[in-house]
Amino acid sequence: MKIEMRTTLGLLKHVRMDLARPHPFAFERVGFLICKVAETKRHTIHVFPYDYLEIEDDDYLKDVSVGAMMGPDAIRKALQFAYRNPVAMFHVHMHDHHGQPSFSNIDLRETNAFVPDFWNVRPTLPHGAVVLSRDSMTGLCWIPKRQKPCQISNFSIIGFPTTFIRA
Repeated sequence: MKIEMRTTLGLLKHVRMDLARPHPFAFERVGFLICKVAETKRHTIHVFPYDYLEIEDDDYLKDVSVGAMMGPDAIRKALQFAYRNPVAMFHVHMHDHHGQPSFSNIDLRETNAFVPDFWNVRPTLPHGAVVLSRDSMTGLCWIPKRQKPCQISNFSIIGFPTTFIRA
């Protein structure tokens, strides 16, 4: 199964600006990309982020062992959004450097724990996680009825200039 994500430069700039804002106690910010999804006959899933759900300051937990820890209210709000709207949700955060980012062990542990919860409200849609850097991105996609996530193989950022990123 091949996974491709296509978004606009404008949305990506908005997300990066939000994730770069300082928080009163968390070392970084997190949010959710709100996505539409289409599957082709060639077994390719296309993910189209079209909006962003930011995590409110009060919805972070104080936890010095991680850069940012979402509280139960943050997850509940994202789950409620997906319940009310036929969308796929992709958790997003940023590593502040240039070049290809990667998921840390903590990122993998935490996303493996909560991303599949979105199947409780949207069981037929894939959900996932994306890590941004200043100029690149990487991502994982959990597909219904599969045990392990798939890597997002290609990113297209539509704007001027249009950018293509291969995993």
